Amino acid sequence: MKKIIRTILATLIAVVMLTGTFGCSSCGGNGVMMKYYSSAADVLPLLKTGKAHVALLPEPAATKLTKIAGDKEWFRLDLQELYDGEAKAYPQAVLMVKTSVINEFPQIINQMSDKLNQGMVWVKNDPAEAVKTVNEKLEEGVTPSLDASLSEQVVENCKIYWQSAENGKQAAKNYINDIIAVENTSAVKLNDDFFYGESKEVAPSGKEALSFVVPDGAPALAAAKFMYDNEDFNTGLPFNYSVVAANNIGKFMQQGKADIMIMPINAASKLYKANANDPYQMVAIITHGNLYIVSDEKITLQDLKEREVAVIGQGLVPDLTFKAVLKKHGINFSVA
Repeated sequence: MKKIIRTILATLIAVVMLTGTFGCSSCGGNGVMMKYYSSAADVLPLLKTGKAHVALLPEPAATKLTKIAGDKEWFRLDLQELYDGEAKAYPQAVLMVKTSVINEFPQIINQMSDKLNQGMVWVKNDPAEAVKTVNEKLEEGVTPSLDASLSEQVVENCKIYWQSAENGKQAAKNYINDIIAVENTSAVKLNDDFFYGESKEVAPSGKEALSFVVPDGAPALAAAKFMYDNEDFNTGLPFNYSVVAANNIGKFMQQGKADIMIMPINAASKLYKANANDPYQMVAIITHGNLYIVSDEKITLQDLKEREVAVIGQGLVPDLTFKAVLKKHGINFSVA
């Protein structure tokens, strides 16, 4: 009997050592208890009524909360700063372009960086027009995530700016490695062929029009001025702009349906070579994190231990980034 007990104990110890403290879906102890929800729209009513007290929210939902539940004082922690205290950012969504389009129309890349940064000034100055423009391009059946709550400060909090592939390569690689460390199926390690660089030999596109697809939310704001201006980047071709549900964006890359697109970087890492004859390349990092931990009391990250946090996007960028931050700060997590 003693031998059996010793064997059982040894097995349990081995299991604990193998699973460790991170990435475990049922670890107890003093970890953060994560409870998943489909979207910010599901979480906001719970915070308003006091059924939830702490949540991970993107902008503009984090600011919208202060408007719909203004009877409470809301505090927030900047997840971008917690991830990287110096850059206060992480590579969230990236601009991916088909290689054939890059080769045939290099002026798109040369012009887009300046036009995007100029366009964001317009978005900040006229957020209502930006929201209207984005929502007019929404795919049928998609519920808009942008509304009148958008303001200059919210746009600022979305951290939308151009960072070239060359300048952002190491940050992108580091981020992908960090999320793979907490969930090994979340992304694929980035090789140099992921990034825009020297031209690769592919057949000419033969395009009569170019499609530009973006997910709803902050990435759509990055392209709002392009949509408003019907921008064609001096290609002489019409551009067909589309805004789609964030959870559907992957299929456009997987099936090669978009010539130019903004994608979550983890999804892009998996799918950029799906269309093998004309792979996509990362031209730039566009959004650099718009996630905030909001609470109805002033807290630090360490205060979240043994607290339940409402989290959106299970297995997606919000969830993965939150887990990466917890790991960086030595905090365990479990699923509530």
